[in-house]
Amino acid sequence: MDNAASDQLLEQASEGPAFHGPRWNGWAVAALAILCILAFFVTQTVIFSYVLFKDHPEFVRYPGELLRQLADPQFVPKSLTAKNLWLISVISEAALALMTIGFAQAVFRATPASLGLNTRRRPQFWLLAGIGAGAGLFVVSLILEGVLTAIFGPHPQPQALALAQHHGAFDFALDFMSVAIAAPIAEEIFFRGFVFAGLVQRMSPMFAMVISGALFGLAHFEKWSLLPIFAIGFGLAWVYYNTRSLWVNIVSHATINTISLVVAYIFPQLIK
Repeated sequence: MDNAASDQLLEQASEGPAFHGPRWNGWAVAALAILCILAFFVTQTVIFSYVLFKDHPEFVRYPGELLRQLADPQFVPKSLTAKNLWLISVISEAALALMTIGFAQAVFRATPASLGLNTRRRPQFWLLAGIGAGAGLFVVSLILEGVLTAIFGPHPQPQALALAQHHGAFDFALDFMSVAIAAPIAEEIFFRGFVFAGLVQRMSPMFAMVISGALFGLAHFEKWSLLPIFAIGFGLAWVYYNTRSLWVNIVSHATINTISLVVAYIFPQLIK
C-alpha cells in the first residue's frame, strides 16, 4: 500500500470510533480503565463523606453513632438529598469523563471522533434514534426487574429510594442534571467510547458487548439490579457499534434515566 492510500485510511479511521482505527494496547486500556473507575469511586466517597459530616457534625465526636446509622439501609437514601446527590454526581461524573478523555488523548492520541463524539450526523438523528433505543431498553429492563421482583421480592436501588423522597421543581431540576445529563455523558464516554472500543478491537462485537455490559452492571454495585443493568449496558454497546455515534448513546442513556426519574417523582410508591 502506498503512503497516500495509507494516509487516506488513517484519516478515515480518525473520523470514526476507535474500533475502526489503529488498535489500542489492551494492557494500557485495562490499566487506564481501572485507574479511571478507582478515581471515580474515590471522588464519590470523598464528596459523600464531606456532605455526611457537613449534615451530621456530631459524627466527628461520635464515630460509633456513624457506624450505627450506616447499618440502617434507609440512612444512605435519606442522606442523598437532591443537593447532595447533585454535588456527588456532577463532581464524580466530571472526574470520570475528564480522566477518560485525558488518558485516551495522552496515551492513544485519541480524538473526539475516535471516542465516538463525532458530529457528522445531524442532531435529529441522535435524538430520534437515541430516544427510540432508550425507550426500548427501558422496557426491557422493566420486564427483567419485574421477573426478579416476582422471584425474589422488591429490592429497590438506594439511588431510586433517594429520588422517591425528593419533591418539587427545584429538586427535580437538580436530579435531572445529576441522572439525566452528568451520568449519561460520563458513563457513555467511559464504558462505550473507551472500554467497549478497547474490547471490540480484539474480539467479536457480540463478545465485547457481553463483557462491557457485565462491567457496566458490576460497576453499579447493585446485585439485585445486575441483570437489568447488564441488559442496558449490552444494548447501549449494540447501539454504539451500529450507529457509530456516542451522541445517540448519550441520548439513549438520558432517556432511560429520565423515564426512571419521572416515575420516581410521579409514582414514588412504586419504588418504595
